[in-house]
Amino acid sequence: MENKLKPSIRINNPKELGRFICKERKILKLTQKEISEFTDVGRKFVLEVEKGKTTAQIGKIFEVLNGLGLELHLIKRGDS
Repeated sequence: MENKLKPSIRINNPKELGRFICKERKILKLTQKEISEFTDVGRKFVLEVEKGKTTAQIGKIFEVLNGLGLELHLIKRGDS
């Protein structure tokens, strides 16, 4: 069985995370309202995360990521 690496992207700040989340949501053809309904976070929260809000609650961010089918992986700098 071949071990294929899944594509990844480096996120350096909240704005980049927000842009990535917005892009993935649009690829899935979902509205902010739809994401908020099935992740149990408010539509306003989704909007703020997509704009790069620096004080967004990490637990709710994980709800949005999970709702979009995304995982968060951390790699120590220099270990790539």
